[in-house]
Amino acid sequence: MRPSFLQMYDCLRKKGPAHVRSSKGTQYSVEAAITEKGNREGERVIIARPSSGQVRIHQDCWGENITCQGTRAGGIYNGPYSIWDWYRENCN
Repeated sequence: MRPSFLQMYDCLRKKGPAHVRSSKGTQYSVEAAITEKGNREGERVIIARPSSGQVRIHQDCWGENITCQGTRAGGIYNGPYSIWDWYRENCN
């Protein structure tokens, strides 16, 4: 069973950042944070950072290949060392 957003968020806060790899070989550093500005200020967010830029994943789009902002996020879920693998090794 895959963890909920809150389970992942809590584990990333305690044991992160996670380092995962997509099916295309992109490396991501993944951490938990609180949104500091904008219309989601004060909300929990999981941030995945490839070599440049970032992908912000909120609770209502957790596990989806596209974020609420329309950014591709599937890389952290679908690689040979995904966020699910990291969770299983670090949080169970």
